[in-house]
Parts: sequence; structure tokens; C-alpha cells
Amino acid sequence: MLQRIQTVYMLASVIAILMMLLFPLGTIESADAFFNVSALGVTSVTEGVVLDEMRYGLLALLLLMLFLPLICIFLYKKRTLQTRIMIYTALLDVLFYAYFFFYELPAVKALAARALELSGFAPEVSADCSFALFAMPALSCFACLMAWRGIVYDIALLASADRLRPSKK
Repeated sequence: MLQRIQTVYMLASVIAILMMLLFPLGTIESADAFFNVSALGVTSVTEGVVLDEMRYGLLALLLLMLFLPLICIFLYKKRTLQTRIMIYTALLDVLFYAYFFFYELPAVKALAARALELSGFAPEVSADCSFALFAMPALSCFACLMAWRGIVYDIALLASADRLRPSKK
């Protein structure tokens, strides 16, 4: 299985998304409080402010982005299916940015502002995103495209080898 370069690229994609699941994606800051944003949700770091919100959409998207290339590694005999899965995974990597920045980040900032307001603090918040949030989906997308390229190369190589073999008629 690890004899093909596209398998290494698929593993690189899996590792990149796994790092997003393990490391924080950013912080939400106020003058008085801090909140950690991770794939599992938002948690408050400051005492006196209660916020522990699970973000199921973000977690589901990241798990889908994780399991598609992982499953694709074991489909090495079905190359056309592998190409489709790699393209879909690369599209999910790109859509992750749109989902996070246009839906998830404003929702998390609103949750943090509401928690601060309920705790008696000033509800003005700002968000800082981590390096993992910016780099890992791009790395995963690059790895998926390189794996797709390797699979297409294998398909072309096998097609040319089939042309040279005599038929068994």
C-alpha cells in the first residue's frame, strides 16, 4: 500500500486534518476574557465566564475531511473511485475555509459576546486564528491534488501496458 507516492500524499492529507482536530483553531479575546476555539467547540479560559459549546457542524466537516482520504488509501484497486474521492476531498478542503469564515467564526463570536454579556463583562470580542487553521486545509488540498495526479498517472500507465499485452482470445 505504501509503495505508491499517492498513498504518501493521502497520509499527508490525513495528518494535516488530524492536526486540525488536535490543535486549537484560534482564540476569541475580549478585554476581560479569553475563549479557545477548537474542532470540538468553544471553551472559556477565564474564570467567571461560562461557555462550553460544542460545534457539531465543524466537527462533522473535519471528520469527513479526515476519513475520505483514509478510506481512499485502502481502495487502491479501484483507481477511478480514488480519483473521485480525492477531488471531493480537495473541494471539501476549499469549502472548509468558506464554512469557517462565513458561518462558524461569526457564530462563535456571537456566542462569546453573549456569554460575556451574561457574565457582566463588555461584549466586544475579536478573533485571532491560528496557523493550523490557515495552513492545514491548504496542505491537505495540495496533498489531495498531488494524490489525484499520481492516481491518474497510474491509470494512464496501466492503460498503456494493457495496449502492449496480447489478448487472450
